[in-house]
Amino acid sequence: MNDNQKPKQVSLAGAAAGKRETKTTTQKKRIRLIIIAVVLVVALLVALFVRGCDEQGPSLTARETVQYTVTPDDIAGKVSYFALGVLGDKSTDRMDMVAVMCYDRKADKITVLQLPVATYLGEDGTFAASVVGDVWGNPSPLTWCDTCRCKVTAADEISGDEHTVCGTKLTSRVGSSFTDLAAVFNKQYGLPIDNYLVVPRDGLAKLIDEVGGVDMNLDGDFTLDEVQYKKGVQTLSGKAAVYYAVEYNYNGTPDADRARLLRQRQLFASLLARLSEYKESELYNAAVKDVLSGVMLGADPIRYDTTSFGKARLMDISESRAENVKYIAALAAFIHDIGRVDMEDITYCTLPGVSVKRGTSTVYSVNKTQTLALLGQYMNPYGLALDDTTVTVPELKQNPPEVDAAITTLDQVLVKATEE
Repeated sequence: MNDNQKPKQVSLAGAAAGKRETKTTTQKKRIRLIIIAVVLVVALLVALFVRGCDEQGPSLTARETVQYTVTPDDIAGKVSYFALGVLGDKSTDRMDMVAVMCYDRKADKITVLQLPVATYLGEDGTFAASVVGDVWGNPSPLTWCDTCRCKVTAADEISGDEHTVCGTKLTSRVGSSFTDLAAVFNKQYGLPIDNYLVVPRDGLAKLIDEVGGVDMNLDGDFTLDEVQYKKGVQTLSGKAAVYYAVEYNYNGTPDADRARLLRQRQLFASLLARLSEYKESELYNAAVKDVLSGVMLGADPIRYDTTSFGKARLMDISESRAENVKYIAALAAFIHDIGRVDMEDITYCTLPGVSVKRGTSTVYSVNKTQTLALLGQYMNPYGLALDDTTVTVPELKQNPPEVDAAITTLDQVLVKATEE
């Protein structure tokens, strides 16, 4: 009998130990597999969450805190209203521009009403700021019920610090910058707001660079970052264009603001002219280099309500159709639509008013009678109820004089670079 044929001597103790080791090893493997599976599930959930956030786009506040009055359904297919703005150097600074756009989709006409950022809002507690340019950076706090998950405004629902509906102690939440900006137009000018487009300075500069700069007719020389820019027609980079539109010769007074509103018209006319040269697929295309992705995926994107409702109002489609539209694609569609409107059919006007001393500050007080006439002629093509009961913006100066509203169409202010 050779060695291979000899019966193997097996220790019962050793066999038992071997079985315990095998069982332990199996358990360890199972635990490792479970851990790996859990990690993969968590990673998948995180990826889906991030992707969902990316699809929704930039957001400032929880949607549940955003409430505003929109265009009535019976005319929503004909006309849309949008709040517009350029943020200051920091989001809490006074804005560089505030405006409201009436987009008459049926007639293919647009009117933009520009408000000096020092436009007086009153001090009755409706807003946390007294002038319109400070609304964005100082949203009114919300009285909030965590149980009912809503803001509480009715006096009969508040007893001490409790919500009488459910008995929950009320808390204070940071309000919505956009809700308050929309409320300015809803409550003081009688206008609905369907969405908003607010861009930081750096985001605007980046967008300008993406389209190769803008053409501006400079009122005078200036130097920026050791580069000298001469008076006359120049093609400006984004940073230089934004500087000229918001900082050049600006001292913070309402009169200086009215002057820079005219420069801003030049900027937006030139920018829109550049944007109108692009196809919608060139404005946004995830597969190739486009105009908007670098801006919208950067640190200072154009901000707007990117919910299905917000996209629907931006694009003038149903909410169900808008649900699966990517937020950059929705913005591209909107810009493309605006770019198709003839420049002579895009009207800009400045809110009529005068500078008034208010304490240690100088604010801009509207001429309400002239404002009502302007709103009726340029901002109300389909019969909104605009009268003394709906247009409630306060006047600080009794019987203010009529002023030049600086009404122009963009073809009148568009600057074209001289050919060398």
